[in-house]
Amino acid sequence: MRSEKEKSRKVAIYEGHLLATLKSFTDAVMSIIATIMVLEIPLPKLIGNNQYDFRETSSSLIIFFVSFLVVVSYYFQFSKFFGRIKKISGWQIFAYTIFLMLVSLFPFMTQIDNGIHPAYFTIIYVLYIIVTSRFASLIIKYTYRLNEIIISRHQSRKTLDLIVMSALAIVISSIGYPAYTGIPLLYLPIRSLITSIVYDED
Repeated sequence: MRSEKEKSRKVAIYEGHLLATLKSFTDAVMSIIATIMVLEIPLPKLIGNNQYDFRETSSSLIIFFVSFLVVVSYYFQFSKFFGRIKKISGWQIFAYTIFLMLVSLFPFMTQIDNGIHPAYFTIIYVLYIIVTSRFASLIIKYTYRLNEIIISRHQSRKTLDLIVMSALAIVISSIGYPAYTGIPLLYLPIRSLITSIVYDED
């Protein structure tokens, strides 16, 4: 049987200084991620007679553009988030730490050679973005609930168009046009940026 002390344990609630520290830590992590992603883009390969192979560089650039915009979208989303909340629970900090860990994998995606199995890579990459974004939304939802903040209808995002654009990217990569996969994929972070920055939440 658990002791009375274990039964009475409560989830910690943090305010003030820790929120500012968490915001500063987020700024540092996001900045480092964006910088590392640029460094992971491979240079064009010299194939002889002063000719270069740009295929690997082009595909990595597409992934970089998408990943960079996704990270920037997360950054502004959580900048507004920290500006609105007054307190956060220990479990929510734990979940947010896992979220930052997931975001830190974006540079790894940039350096993967996605030319061998472009369709499989696109599926994994799209699922990764969707899962990470959904996880971020859940953190925001439950922290806002703790702070008694009402989420406006504009923040309740519809996923149908995201699924359609993701499916289109997978189809394009599977039929042999991986260079154009980034066009529908760019829709995901651009839409998120517009939702987070351009329009007022109230």
